[in-house]
Amino acid sequence: MIGILCAMESELQAILKYMEIESERQIATCKLYRGKIHEQEVIACLAGIGKCSASMSATILLMEAPVELVINVGVAGGLLENQQVLDLVISNEAIQADFDTSPLDGEEGLGLRYPIEPALIQKAESIAQKIGIPYQTGVIATQDLFMARQSDFDTLKQNFPESACSEMEGGAIAQVCSAFHTPCLIIRTLSDVVFHHDNPMEFSAFAQKASEQAAKFINEWCL
Repeated sequence: MIGILCAMESELQAILKYMEIESERQIATCKLYRGKIHEQEVIACLAGIGKCSASMSATILLMEAPVELVINVGVAGGLLENQQVLDLVISNEAIQADFDTSPLDGEEGLGLRYPIEPALIQKAESIAQKIGIPYQTGVIATQDLFMARQSDFDTLKQNFPESACSEMEGGAIAQVCSAFHTPCLIIRTLSDVVFHHDNPMEFSAFAQKASEQAAKFINEWCL
């Protein structure tokens, strides 16, 4: 069974259109939809915004069903000059970038890192190529922070210069999956790119396109 965690309600609804829904269940603020995409058993829910909500949703998901893989879809801000809005970032590692015990532990206390299994990366890359989505494979940095200041960008790139995008849920989900010994894949659609001052797409239009793109990716994964 595949567990699907969505950052946006629009992403969840787009994925549900591909699902043959067999049951629904509400636990706390987490509504779980169980069913199939093609012949693949799936369970999908909304992760919520921020690390705490995402961790709760991931834990409920993994305790509720025999999930063998978690796929987390959502949006992020791009951190590379060659990126464009609606590009995909496929995780090869997730970092909890705002975790910092370095005053006690030195450099080893800065960030929590969760590598992604190479076979998952390779499959994600092949799907992106098949359905024609421009993508980069790289590090997804997670912070409970919507980066809006130059100092936010400078600090992140100083600590984790390899970061390809910044968002608010992936690292927490990866940590929960690691605790449950369950593989995970995090993919992010770029809503903006820090180097572009003309990120032109109005967000509601972006959200619709990003949601359709994520749902198409999930549908292909389940074939």
